[in-house]
Amino acid sequence: MICQSLLRVRNLLSKVMTDREQVMAFAADLEALVYRYRDEFDITVASLVGVLECAKYEVLLSAGEGDDEFEIDFE
Repeated sequence: MICQSLLRVRNLLSKVMTDREQVMAFAADLEALVYRYRDEFDITVASLVGVLECAKYEVLLSAGEGDDEFEIDFE
């Protein structure tokens, strides 16, 4: 039973996701997290957006560090 579960997890992890699939998975997780916090906490929309903006800023600042590649494709 445990071995079968571990094999399923390994197979899921070894599947290579396309860029689109990764973006869609991230968007779905982020949306679920936002709605969870709006439902479970007494957080204003302004506070929520502020936290998201701070996270965006952190990502943009760290984009030039290390091996991360940051490209904007306007096509």
